[in-house]
Amino acid sequence: MPSEFIDPRAPSLQGKHPKVPADLPHGLLRPPQEVRERIEQERAKHPAEAFARAEERLLNEWTIAHHFDYLNLEVLYRPTPQGPEVLAVGPEEVLALKKTLPLAEQRKLKTFLGY
Repeated sequence: MPSEFIDPRAPSLQGKHPKVPADLPHGLLRPPQEVRERIEQERAKHPAEAFARAEERLLNEWTIAHHFDYLNLEVLYRPTPQGPEVLAVGPEEVLALKKTLPLAEQRKLKTFLGY
């Protein structure tokens, strides 16, 4: 029985499979309308001060998930107030990037595992 938690409309599940890391989005990802609407729904449920502390994190995490859920690929990104900046997708790109970055810089980045 298929999982009811998988959204068959997810962008990551559209088009050809398997997805190749080089063909997936890189660079600054602007949050799609679906993510912005979900943020506004959550904003209404929480005190303004508490939500303000979590808003950027949610914006980045949900935008990354929107693009990379269910692909079983590691994504290395830099959170920004405008949305995540995707720096590497897949094991080869992630490893190559980490080899070039000092540990202090690596610690500023976030990892998404699309399982």
